[in-house]
Amino acid sequence: MTIEHTNPSIEDAVAIIPVSDMGQTLDFYEQVLGFEKRFVSEDLSFATVCHGEAALHFIKAGDEDALKATSNHISIYLWSKEVDRLYASLEPKLSPLPRGHVRAPFDQPYGMREFHVKDSDGCLLIFGENKN
Repeated sequence: MTIEHTNPSIEDAVAIIPVSDMGQTLDFYEQVLGFEKRFVSEDLSFATVCHGEAALHFIKAGDEDALKATSNHISIYLWSKEVDRLYASLEPKLSPLPRGHVRAPFDQPYGMREFHVKDSDGCLLIFGENKN
């Protein structure tokens, strides 16, 4: 009898993003990007949103210095199979965002087609599709 030894695998990963205002963040991800609330703590210190199989977690930043240190330095890559269609469906809600917060779909030299969106705390969301 042979005993197989297999290494345990990681099945998923979820980013935990510090935010300054949970209500504002949830409104942005729901109303602009089409995510759905999965969980919100009573004290608004933690929340989870989902879009398809993708999930993001938010934690209220209790320290403004920590939030300043992380804002504009966090990026989340969100895989899609239809980036252009996704962008087209979101574009009416994206167009009012401040200048520099949205980059329309474009091709990357590494074979991905992407569009970019920054949330109100500066987190860069990269929506990408493998074009190879």
